[in-house]
Amino acid sequence: MRVLFIQDSLGTGGAEKSNSELWYFLVKKGVTVKVIVLEHRLKGIEKEIIENGFDVSFIDNQNFWQQVSSIATIIREFQPNIVHSVLFRAVLRTRIAKVKADFLNVESLVNCSYDSIRFSDPKVNKWGLYLYRFIDKITQKKGTDKFIAITNEVKQHYIQNLKINPAKIDVIFRGRNANPFLENQAESRKNIRDEFKFDQEDIIITHVGRQEFQKGHLELLNAIKNIDVQLSNAKVKILCCGRDGNNTKEIKLFLKENNLQTTILFLGHRDDINQLLAASDVFVFPSKYEGLGGSLIEAQAAGLPIVCSNIKVFEEVVNNNHNALMYQLGNSIDLAEKLLEVVYSSDLRKKMGQASLQNFKDKFQLETVNLQMLECYNKLIR
Repeated sequence: MRVLFIQDSLGTGGAEKSNSELWYFLVKKGVTVKVIVLEHRLKGIEKEIIENGFDVSFIDNQNFWQQVSSIATIIREFQPNIVHSVLFRAVLRTRIAKVKADFLNVESLVNCSYDSIRFSDPKVNKWGLYLYRFIDKITQKKGTDKFIAITNEVKQHYIQNLKINPAKIDVIFRGRNANPFLENQAESRKNIRDEFKFDQEDIIITHVGRQEFQKGHLELLNAIKNIDVQLSNAKVKILCCGRDGNNTKEIKLFLKENNLQTTILFLGHRDDINQLLAASDVFVFPSKYEGLGGSLIEAQAAGLPIVCSNIKVFEEVVNNNHNALMYQLGNSIDLAEKLLEVVYSSDLRKKMGQASLQNFKDKFQLETVNLQMLECYNKLIR
């Protein structure tokens, strides 16, 4: 089998990470994998993928139509059984390339791109997003043979917004490897605490997500402001990991205008997320919309209790009041109360953490998920 992947970049996002894990698996199963990438990214998995010998073609110094032609040319030369595209820019170019080349096009649906909340993002051009949705709806009819949604909520989102035939969409969750740092968790906790000069009794709450409107940093900061004294007295430390984004300016302004007592560190992009999670006590995820939330899977693989927003897609990822406390989206007071609930009870953190690890083992182990994707490919070819 020969599979060609086409995507925007080899950056830091969940889609990029999930795809790379799939590539390693496919190669072990004897599949020939090739990758086309639209642009270079300094941060992310690009260096790793190239150093591990994957066949990657960059078409970054080309305009839209040149990229379409390059994709069609590579497809004719490589002769893949499956072309698998992900993210809108790569997806659109791949769909149009079907005019120039004959191939079986599979697309990943990884986000609720047209969620109503996204239209309220002050950094998003509302009319531009309407135009994208129209183009997406028109081109998918002839340009896409099969869709793979990462949750049932994502599937329903695209059925509603793009009028896709439900029979064309399969649902396959993302997966993650087990967290290797749990084997010697005490050492991980010591290393991280030494790095940031935290005391052993400090409670570390971690968040992972790029600094964008979608990820809800300002809602989290407002919640912290509401309970600043309690968190500070409880020796809580907040670690926020993720690259700069369209909300970085607002985050910095909030921190400047509010002299919070609670220690909050914005660490930027980190390559040691698994170790950070293994050293943490709580994971918080205040996203406004997601396709799945890969960081939630990683947090569960680390055995962490979770506090997250109550967006519908998260109901497929965590178990409310079991391994997660879900707060009302937009209600920073409710978020604050949920945070205090886990901060004040070590027994609750332990119980929820154990439930998180079990949920990960039951639903999100990488080998199981990748086998489902391979079977999907085989079925399409047959």
